Amino acid sequence: KWEVVANDPLNRRIDGRTSIPFAGGVSVAGKKHAVGTLANCAGGVTPWNTILTCEENYYKFYGDSFLEKGERKKSSGKKHFYWDRFFKYPPEHYGWVVEVDPMTGKAQKHTSLGRFAHECATVARARDGRIVVYSGDDDENQCIYKFISDDSKSLTKGTLYVAQMSTGKWLPLNLKTQPQLKKYFTNDLDLLTHVRFAAHEIGATPLDRPEDIEIDPQSGHVYATLTNNANKGNFHGSILKIIEQNNDHGALHFSSDTFLPGGSDTGFSCPDNLVFDPKGNLWMTTDISGEAIGKPPYESFKSNGLFYIPLHGPQAGHAILLASAP
Repeated sequence: KWEVVANDPLNRRIDGRTSIPFAGGVSVAGKKHAVGTLANCAGGVTPWNTILTCEENYYKFYGDSFLEKGERKKSSGKKHFYWDRFFKYPPEHYGWVVEVDPMTGKAQKHTSLGRFAHECATVARARDGRIVVYSGDDDENQCIYKFISDDSKSLTKGTLYVAQMSTGKWLPLNLKTQPQLKKYFTNDLDLLTHVRFAAHEIGATPLDRPEDIEIDPQSGHVYATLTNNANKGNFHGSILKIIEQNNDHGALHFSSDTFLPGGSDTGFSCPDNLVFDPKGNLWMTTDISGEAIGKPPYESFKSNGLFYIPLHGPQAGHAILLASAP
């Protein structure tokens, strides 16, 4: 039985009204602090035992600020929750990865990891000790990103990369290495605030809703779920496997292939979150939307489920349904 320990100093709440500074003292939309964190999705844990929480569908609250064909535009959040009617907070303050120390409650938003619909922030180490954070941008035709820190004890400074699947390259996202972006951005912070546009402009690969990313503790291979992309006729998604060059998470080249496609042959549709168990086997949940369950082309899958996927032995690579949820 779980019971609340009343009045414990570790009891705290970090929510949509908490003042959270931007890491490194940078100013975003003229402010060094954002009001609140919201739309929080999966995250990760750093080597120094802080947690990373991801601001995913942030645009539903205060709208969005974005580039379209090189032109800067803003959209309102009124189609969703109407928060922008009551609080005039800049949309640029949301869509970041937030680091929280659970022992002190100290929080900071990392602009270095880029602003997009972060589904996860999966932490690894490069062979030289630097910190690597993988993250998927959960929207149709968006990309997979990888951040590599400048040192081994902080995420404040480093380089954000985006995957180009056809060539197996991680493309750096900054003005020094991508001077063609200077016609759109005045500095790297401006670029990272509108990193979706920058990624597509330099030739990153649009994917089918990249969601969770996890790392096989035995092989070091990187697995990512691509949930679906109905506009491209991909209703069931797939699980992608990425193998970094020399199995080094700090590498700038990789190979990739489809580990498992969704569909009637494999028995699952719309893969979402992943986790590896201590024996190195993969677990997965599916996320057919509530509006789509039971309707074409999802009738045969019934409800969403929890699947076990052995990576070794006679059933390796087979998705086995262990729990089904209403």
